[in-house]
Amino acid sequence: MNYDFKDLNKTTSAPLEKSIESLTFNGVNIESEIPEFLTVNVDGRDGYTRKLNTVDSRSDGDYFLSSKLDKNTITVKYFLLANDTEDFNRAFTRLKYLLQGEEKEFYFADEPEFSRIGTVTKLENADPGSLSVQGTIEITCSDPYRHGQTKVVSGSNVVYINDPQLLYDQNVDTITAQIGSTTNQVVMTIGNDWNMTLNGSFQVGSTLVLDINNRTLTSNGNSVLNTIDITKTNIFEAKIVKGVQVRCSQATEITVKYRVKLL
Repeated sequence: MNYDFKDLNKTTSAPLEKSIESLTFNGVNIESEIPEFLTVNVDGRDGYTRKLNTVDSRSDGDYFLSSKLDKNTITVKYFLLANDTEDFNRAFTRLKYLLQGEEKEFYFADEPEFSRIGTVTKLENADPGSLSVQGTIEITCSDPYRHGQTKVVSGSNVVYINDPQLLYDQNVDTITAQIGSTTNQVVMTIGNDWNMTLNGSFQVGSTLVLDINNRTLTSNGNSVLNTIDITKTNIFEAKIVKGVQVRCSQATEITVKYRVKLL
């Protein structure tokens, strides 16, 4: 069998197929939107750096105080292949437009179940004046994690979250509780450490929605933040891990929504 190889550094024909690592940024697949664009490879997805907070020690080394994951930078190498100057200018102008914005969601075709949040901090054209350009896109992620699709777990007045992908402490997005009987107090817990106590009038059939990300609490769509007993509530800082239980004895059904995060 004979193979026909092309030198992508010389050809000016637009690519016909998407790359296996094609970039979707802010809801737009760049290769679908710009036929002249082709993702060559992506670097920076697999590693991480950790920043240490230390002070000088009289003994060898430093005294460790704390650490945190640093921001991550992902570099996308691409080809932009056009037939003439007009097509090239149109394609490159469109590329610059599509990559605008701060803290935008993006993902790659070889891991569509995970997305990241980042800002394009550099767009480079290494061969100005050419119709066959190899350049780079630098995306800086202040959040070093990749995030999975929203998962939903439901139960009666107890929900068990036994997700093998929960390798790190995770945020909860929302918890929805259907109140089973009229009550003056609602108590919700996440594991042994996170609690919320509400004092007020809650009617049978009421739907409580706790949105931890946006720090809101509603009953049938109306804010009930004023019913929170702040001396018995720390649930807005809650994290979940594999095996955790979410409880609300006043509920007949609880629904928990969250997104897995992984490095």
